Amino acid sequence: MTIAQYFQTLTGFPPRQFQLQTIEKLLNRQDVLLRAPTGSGKTETAIAPFLFAKTLQYDFPNKLIYVVPLRTLANSLRQRAEILARTWETFTPPSHPLVVTLQTGENPEDPRFEGDIVFCTIDQMLSSFLNIPYSVGRGSANVNAGAIFASYLVFDELHLLDPDRSFTTVLKVLQQVKGISPFLLMTATLTDELATQIKQLIDG
Repeated sequence: MTIAQYFQTLTGFPPRQFQLQTIEKLLNRQDVLLRAPTGSGKTETAIAPFLFAKTLQYDFPNKLIYVVPLRTLANSLRQRAEILARTWETFTPPSHPLVVTLQTGENPEDPRFEGDIVFCTIDQMLSSFLNIPYSVGRGSANVNAGAIFASYLVFDELHLLDPDRSFTTVLKVLQQVKGISPFLLMTATLTDELATQIKQLIDG
């Protein structure tokens, strides 16, 4: 089966060209900045390579950390990811069911990022990366930072981040993980200036 056929099996619809290109690049461990309209299927595009890599035996991280700016968004996306994971498992049963978790200030159910797919807010991810996690004691701080370096990272709704604060810190994170973990940055709209900064980072 082709990646396009896998995508249709997973989602019920054929991939658009940008979805196919993004998935193929990520499976080859290339970092991607994806600008696409709201409702165009960015979430499925982000989760698909993680699921496909296990079936197709690509060299790919065993964990997906999906970072969003808002708690409400983390909740709704987690539900969509559960459906995708269960759908995929009926097609290719895994050795163990994929665990989809949520880590926000409101729902701190996965303080050590132990799920297979972890949805978290930007503050939870950044504090963990900086070795001052909100969710665990300082003695375990390196566990969360290590999880970030070992994961496929997705940053959604990038345009909602404060350009002078969290966005700048995210760029520092990406500079550190580049070449170690593949990452996908997604936005419906982004200024050309910020897009240029990211592109320079991705292109090295």
